[in-house]
Amino acid sequence: MAEDSGDAVTRARALHTQAVSEGRFGHAARAIRTLRRALDVLDRAPAVDTEARQTLTVELWLSLAVNEAEVNGLDRGLAAIAHAQGLAEALGDPALLVRTHNNFAWISTRAGDFDAAVEHFDRALAMLDHATPHDRIYTLLNRGNVHLYRGELGPARRMFTRSAKAAAAEGIADGSFRALHNLGYVEFLAGDLPTALALMDAAAALDVDISRGIWALDRARILVEAGLTRDADQTLAEAWQIFSADRLAQDLGEVEVARAECLLINGDIAGARRFAARARDRFRRRGNRRWTRTAELVLLRGDLAAGRPGSRLAAVAERLEEELASDGLAGPARSAALVGAEALLDAGRVLQADAVIRRLARTSRSQPITERLHANYVGARVDAAQGRGAAASRKVRRALDELAQYQASFGSIDLRTASAVHGRRLAEFDVALALRAGKPAPVFAAAERARAVSSRLAPVRPPEDDAATELLAELRRTVELLRGLEEDPAASAPLLRKRRELEREIIARSWTLAGGGSATRPASLDEVRARLTERGRVMVTYVQVGGALSAVVVGERLRVLGLGSSASVLEQVRRVRADLDVLAYSHLDVGIRAAVRASLERSLAELDNALLMPLGIDGPLVLVSTGVLGQLPWASLPSLRGRSIVVAPSATKWLSSTAVDASAGAVVALAGPELGRGGEETAAVGAAWPGADVLGGVDATAAALTGAMMSADVLHVAAHGVHQPENPLFSSVRMVDGPVFAHELDRNGRAPGHVVLSACEVGLATIRPGDEALGLASVLLHLGTRSVIAGVARVGDEVAAQTMATYHRKLAAGADSSTALAEALVEADTDVTPPFVNFGAAWSANLAAAAPVA
Repeated sequence: MAEDSGDAVTRARALHTQAVSEGRFGHAARAIRTLRRALDVLDRAPAVDTEARQTLTVELWLSLAVNEAEVNGLDRGLAAIAHAQGLAEALGDPALLVRTHNNFAWISTRAGDFDAAVEHFDRALAMLDHATPHDRIYTLLNRGNVHLYRGELGPARRMFTRSAKAAAAEGIADGSFRALHNLGYVEFLAGDLPTALALMDAAAALDVDISRGIWALDRARILVEAGLTRDADQTLAEAWQIFSADRLAQDLGEVEVARAECLLINGDIAGARRFAARARDRFRRRGNRRWTRTAELVLLRGDLAAGRPGSRLAAVAERLEEELASDGLAGPARSAALVGAEALLDAGRVLQADAVIRRLARTSRSQPITERLHANYVGARVDAAQGRGAAASRKVRRALDELAQYQASFGSIDLRTASAVHGRRLAEFDVALALRAGKPAPVFAAAERARAVSSRLAPVRPPEDDAATELLAELRRTVELLRGLEEDPAASAPLLRKRRELEREIIARSWTLAGGGSATRPASLDEVRARLTERGRVMVTYVQVGGALSAVVVGERLRVLGLGSSASVLEQVRRVRADLDVLAYSHLDVGIRAAVRASLERSLAELDNALLMPLGIDGPLVLVSTGVLGQLPWASLPSLRGRSIVVAPSATKWLSSTAVDASAGAVVALAGPELGRGGEETAAVGAAWPGADVLGGVDATAAALTGAMMSADVLHVAAHGVHQPENPLFSSVRMVDGPVFAHELDRNGRAPGHVVLSACEVGLATIRPGDEALGLASVLLHLGTRSVIAGVARVGDEVAAQTMATYHRKLAAGADSSTALAEALVEADTDVTPPFVNFGAAWSANLAAAAPVA
């Protein structure tokens, strides 16, 4: 029996509702199949041309057009929308015409045809009073998107705000999700990343059945701008899975472009070029010229970084600049021009590069930080190439000041340290310019401008966050459960996944915290020299440029010396730490121990010859190291044994850490579980400091440690510790009820003046660009601890306990921390100097009248 027209309309409308839901959730290919079934139902029904049937037919073609454009290309989408428009105009229904113009404009936007998009959006807006609530919300959203693409942030923000209010008033959850998401993207483009991430988090928290692919893609773009490329790449991988499942070619191409940008920042040039080329080819097949050019621009940057001839790339850059400008994309067009200027410089065509820079407008605060830094870098290179060294230095200084202010806008230490990656080339060029002049004072100043900028920012105390507290407690439990399953990969796999998810969720909550917005100025050379003279110390600042190491010596004489290639030095540092890890095992075979010890001594001697012997310096030292040199057990070097040494992240940080004298107040010592000599070690601390609070066993809890952060002036922690290189803010020391993570140390807003971490490896840090170190010790210094004693390699429990007992006796007797440590290391009953380092500055209890404690 044939289906009558009314039944067919009912069935087709149900299929349309299903297809709309599939499309909103990102299942465009599935939606196309459902829509074609609905059209087939109508085609097979008796030809009764009712208004309901005509309206539904238009709606089906409108939905089909959007999904066809996503899956099968823009030509298919435009053909479908043109057919729908003809049907809608014949009906003359204004509400249907609003939807038609909105969908036509959306497809044009995705195609990069903004002029056509604006034309149709303006027609839709003129009839907005006739639109359904849903169409009104989406017309405002989509019109705002065109403003976004054109860099018109004010109008975009107004459109998205209107759509958010309309969605909230109508209770349309998917509209609220998209409006909040898009408002977040506006704040991202405006440079307010914490607010952008907070708005996107608010969108993600909504209970709405909608695809999270675009959310993941745009969030990843924000993380790239923040320098969090590892997190961004993980998020892009998630977006890729969503888009692949639904064959969304346009979105897959955008993911490939973003992944290429991540890889470029990380220095994986071959991978970046591969992703960019894949995206370019994908967009070409779709006929999307605007996005083809975007991918070509990223590929061009990769070609330049790979060293392809600048003479060939300059013409490509010029063509891209013209095409992107004609698309109304001022930012990308400017980027293409800057890449072209770099290519011309590489080809030796300096005057032509200068002409490119001169015709570009000056940078403004409204531009993304990456664009401003790029413009200043290329401009400085052009100035330097024409002998305008002073002008080049001014541009670099201005750009690095802007980067410091950008880092200061974040309250999260993770974002503060990660964002330094954007100044990597500028900082190296700054030092290179100074080295070229051959004068030590400019080299010192250049090194300080970009080094450890996070240490020049005031700590930001996070607000009370009950959810974060619960997540940390759950993470602690998960880590403890994992300890019992280390030998069972199958059983531990789910817990490992849970641990990674918890860490990501916890750290992401900190990204929305805004900073103070200002950075203190770097210390002047005169200030540093005066304090060094007062403290009777010499400072050595190491810098690395283009694979070469140099040192600035600040003492009676100011000198800069070249130390040769950095590659062999870095390899010896790696060998030293590996040998120390092996020698920490007390039951090592005698023959193996002798061989490893001989290897260690050779490496230490080579490092001594490379890093210190050329300097010819004596007496107490402040070492401002670069990169992994900060992880070297300096006291093990032959010429430094028994000498007072501190290792500082920067001269500026050292100066501020020595600004006031300390006094010994409350002393707290905690012994974690399963540490052979932990109880003896903390008992020795208690003996050295009468009245000290010594906690062990069931009393040595995570809460006790975080509480001691609030109350102690001297804090000693004898516990097992772990440094996580890939996720350094979750490096930890283990208390009786589980680990205490670096991330949670800042929740109190206070830190003791002096902290001793006698656990293995917790002095290690992950080194980010700009010599931004991230780990337990560096977090403590960031929070205001003046001096941290920590190990940079494994050390046996017995050796640690003996060394720390000696150390505290000397410290309590009045020696400063660097002197007490130097003497304790020499007196250690072991054939290998324990790998403890005094980070930050020397700390003294100022108890000059106190007698040594027996």
